[in-house]
Amino acid sequence: MNAASILLVDDEAAIRKFLRIGLQAQNYRVIEADCGEAALRLAALEQPDLVVLDLGLPDMDGQEVLARL
Repeated sequence: MNAASILLVDDEAAIRKFLRIGLQAQNYRVIEADCGEAALRLAALEQPDLVVLDLGLPDMDGQEVLARL
């Protein structure tokens, strides 16, 4: 059985690292994006099971990312 995948979207590397460590410890496959455009590309490519989305991104509002997902 493949591990569920989670797309982490946050522009702060320290937050992504904190979440990645915890999620990988629970055997999730973690995909990371630091902006909205990267998140949309990765979501289309990887089709994650869950997205953890920061609403305050540098290139677009997280609500827009959510609507486009």
